[in-house]
Amino acid sequence: MYLCSDIYRQKKLLENFGQLLRNLFLPLFQATLDPSSHKNLSIFLNQVIGFDSVDDESKPESTFFSSATPTPEEWTSHDNPPYSYYIFYMFANISMLNRLRRIRGMNLFTLRPHCGEAGPVHHLVTSFLLSQNISHGLLLRKIPSIQYLYYLAQIGVAMSPLSNNHLFLDYNRSPFPEYFRRGLHISLSTDDPLQFHFTRVSHTYSSVDWGSLLVFEPVLTTE
Repeated sequence: MYLCSDIYRQKKLLENFGQLLRNLFLPLFQATLDPSSHKNLSIFLNQVIGFDSVDDESKPESTFFSSATPTPEEWTSHDNPPYSYYIFYMFANISMLNRLRRIRGMNLFTLRPHCGEAGPVHHLVTSFLLSQNISHGLLLRKIPSIQYLYYLAQIGVAMSPLSNNHLFLDYNRSPFPEYFRRGLHISLSTDDPLQFHFTRVSHTYSSVDWGSLLVFEPVLTTE
């Protein structure tokens, strides 16, 4: 999910941030309460396991999220809300949606945003408090205390060495082996595979080559 309320706001497609949240979550609540009202969406949600939130984390943030921060309905600025604001309101809505779906015996969703690929440290702190998993987590290598918390809580970190090699961090400097040795809950993930896939082997397997550190046997398929 790629949400940039500043773009929608500048084009006058949104009046406030609350409208963006309603556009995203209201149909999900309606499809949960009455699947017949949104048949295709209801079928689709049965196949969904989580929500991501993607943007350029290195963008400067104009404000911090605090008790003085405007509510979503009051956020009418052309500036994007901070990362923590996005994640908090996604967490709040997904949590309420999950409570409703649990009562109705439906599948539940996780929050697993892009986090720690770039940007300030507090992104990792926010996701530690509110997310079940994160994608990337490159900056954990620079903050041992936060990295240790991720280890203790076994919060999932999905890493994409090939994508990172092109965008942020040289392949040979990837912290993947270090995280693996330290016991963090890590996995390999595809990120922009159409851009970075370069072998017939599944992108997930082709994205790591750490000698004897990891041992697996990739299987070629024709699918």
